[in-house]
Amino acid sequence: MTCPPYEELSAYADHGLKPRAQARLAAHVQGCPRCQQQLQALQALHQSLQALPSPALGFDLGARLNDQLLAGLGRNRPPPRPVWAGWGGWAPAGLAMVAMASGVWLGGLLVGGSAISAPRATMARVFDPVPPGGLCAMAELCRVSKGMP
Repeated sequence: MTCPPYEELSAYADHGLKPRAQARLAAHVQGCPRCQQQLQALQALHQSLQALPSPALGFDLGARLNDQLLAGLGRNRPPPRPVWAGWGGWAPAGLAMVAMASGVWLGGLLVGGSAISAPRATMARVFDPVPPGGLCAMAELCRVSKGMP
């Protein structure tokens, strides 16, 4: 069997492998002097790291930062607004758009019988000098717009 990579041997020293892999590596280490030497070096490193003193902080950093954040919020910032507060200015315009769209839809139902209808040629006559159904101020205008001689 070839020697395992250093990372796998380190995981074996920390008992971080699955039981089957741990047993396979244990059998290899018993017969391999090179892996035994690396394993002993890893265990010595682990013991020396455990022997280092753990520094103790004289204060709770999380509590100190939380106090500073709460103090800063009260002094310089206005109270938070609800998310929907910015939509209040749009409500009248939205209602006006809904009312206008409803009026167009209802007008289409009354005039054309359906909301969507094919454009007709008579609709273009609205832009004549005298619209359809209008009163003529001069007879010449009515004849010209109606296509009469």
